[in-house]
Amino acid sequence: MTNTYLISVRPTWADAFFNIHNPKTIELRKGNFGASLKPGDSIIIYATMPVAEILGIVRVAMRESLPISELWRVSKQGQLARVSQAQFDDYYRNQESGIGVWVESTQLLTKPIPLYRFRKAWGERWQPPQQIVQLSSLADAGSWYSAPTQPSRTVLEGIW
Repeated sequence: MTNTYLISVRPTWADAFFNIHNPKTIELRKGNFGASLKPGDSIIIYATMPVAEILGIVRVAMRESLPISELWRVSKQGQLARVSQAQFDDYYRNQESGIGVWVESTQLLTKPIPLYRFRKAWGERWQPPQQIVQLSSLADAGSWYSAPTQPSRTVLEGIW
């Protein structure tokens, strides 16, 4: 069974997933980010403020915790993550390891879903996750959710 997650990503890096000619294929994170992610899971990409919209959906190919130097190497010196050496070094300063989430099968929404639509569906006080949330764990937050065969589409149907 696959799951659907929602992650918050800064706009520059959120947009990079959906670049037609040269998409971002690795999401870099710290700590224990996405420990339960497995191949085939869907990740809904929320671009943080000032954009504040769901941009699209990606599918997890692999999640791996690696030493920082190895993560830099497998990200092809940051090219797959769309980061410079300085950005990478600054982000992972004082870290021994990092998380790489390889993604594939990107689906850019034809019309992004703004934050207010989520608040309309889930309540005015709803906030996007600081990092990641499994949407199936929010099943009791509203009638929009059902156990889908294509999780990403079903999860978003009640909000579109």
